[in-house]
Amino acid sequence: MGRECAILEFALLGSPRAWRGGRQLALGRPQQQAVLCALLLSAGELVPTHRLITAVWGEDEEDWPKDPVGQIGTHAHRLRRALDAPEAVAGSSGGYRLAVPREAVDVFRYEDETARAVALLRQEPAAARELLARALGRWRGDALDGVPGPLAGRARGRLAASRHAAGMTLYEAELALGRHAEALPALRDLAAARPDDEEAHRLCLLALHRCGLRAEALALFEALRDRLDRRLGLVPGGAVTELYGRIRRGEPVPPTPPRRPLRPCQLPPDIPDLVGRAAQVREAEGLLRAADAGRSPVVALSGPYGTGTSTLAVHLAHRVRDAFPDGQLYARGDAAGDVREVLAGFLRALGERPGGDAEAGALAARFRAALAGRRVLVLLDGVPDPAPLLPGVAGCAALVAETGAETGGEPEARFRTAAARLWIGPLEPDDAYELLARIAGADRIRRESGAARELAALCGHLPARLRAAATRLASRPQWSVSDLVGRLSG
Repeated sequence: MGRECAILEFALLGSPRAWRGGRQLALGRPQQQAVLCALLLSAGELVPTHRLITAVWGEDEEDWPKDPVGQIGTHAHRLRRALDAPEAVAGSSGGYRLAVPREAVDVFRYEDETARAVALLRQEPAAARELLARALGRWRGDALDGVPGPLAGRARGRLAASRHAAGMTLYEAELALGRHAEALPALRDLAAARPDDEEAHRLCLLALHRCGLRAEALALFEALRDRLDRRLGLVPGGAVTELYGRIRRGEPVPPTPPRRPLRPCQLPPDIPDLVGRAAQVREAEGLLRAADAGRSPVVALSGPYGTGTSTLAVHLAHRVRDAFPDGQLYARGDAAGDVREVLAGFLRALGERPGGDAEAGALAARFRAALAGRRVLVLLDGVPDPAPLLPGVAGCAALVAETGAETGGEPEARFRTAAARLWIGPLEPDDAYELLARIAGADRIRRESGAARELAALCGHLPARLRAAATRLASRPQWSVSDLVGRLSG
């Protein structure tokens, strides 16, 4: 890495800014800033050109400019000039990389500081408070303010949720240090601004109790309980309910903050070369993000074998991870024969201790109770009976991949709840051609365009068969596309 790159610094916790040697740089137009942010958020990794295109213009090719690859290249060239560091934006086969260290980007410094603070909170609350104050002091407004594109929008949502969580952790540190009187005004305002936020109410209850305001603390909880029941049909979760019970009974309240809930991420890796499916991706993503509105959506992807419902489901789950910051759970059909074992595994992943002899119904009830107040996504791939594993809790969602269905239709009764079912069929011919090109090599496929389209048709335009065929070509450079067509036709 060159000396010029090492003295570049970037701020994304507000409007994007950059400095070289202490001198602030002009970062150009909004779309150019969107490309910069996509590169910065990838922490020095190679970002495929296609991902940069969708980061700026989205998945729908109708929204792309005439030459999106060329425009990305133009933005990269202009960024090199804007940063006054030609080697900083490195172009290579299929993508670009911004050659700067993590510590040069304020987002990663902020995330490192908050992670260290959470680890120190129980044993060294003063040190945790100092780290959190420093981390939160890096913010200068909304993250990536003014940056267009879907990726920036998702990053804004994720970072806003992280900022709120860091603020809550700072209040925990204040209370652990005995600064309840100083924290109480802000906690009152927070509870009023977030009327369904159980953690905000728990902290406010604790501050009120320690300030000797028992009656106000009890009234605050009872108002929360009534509101959750009236609006969502829920009861408050264990932590705030336990605190209320201790205050009501006059029992001592532990001085240390409670154990923070685990945030599991069990998703399989995403794939870099998903092609097509833009309409289904948009529809499914919109349905899953409806959990923001206090619902518990269930989205089922159904299609014949080979259509890639599992791959698409995993891709979708990664796209909406930011909307479910409290975790993502995963169960696959060949490992989900025993519903009890799956539920017990989900409970352990959430920090619970399931009983060894509990029945499936009892475990399902405990699972839903553990999800109360959290935002968790459940991904079920080919599970024979998904109903007991669905969260059914406001703010959570389920994504179900069904394989083997031969026709479209209404959701099956086995869901036992309202589910949106999206039919996933073969790829469009042009998308099938593109998938072959991405795996086997664009130049190779372009040289035998007719044979490639014949190969795609022989594969039924099914992603699984197309991947297998393209992988055979990629591993046998001596074969022509026509060779493989002949073998498959014979």
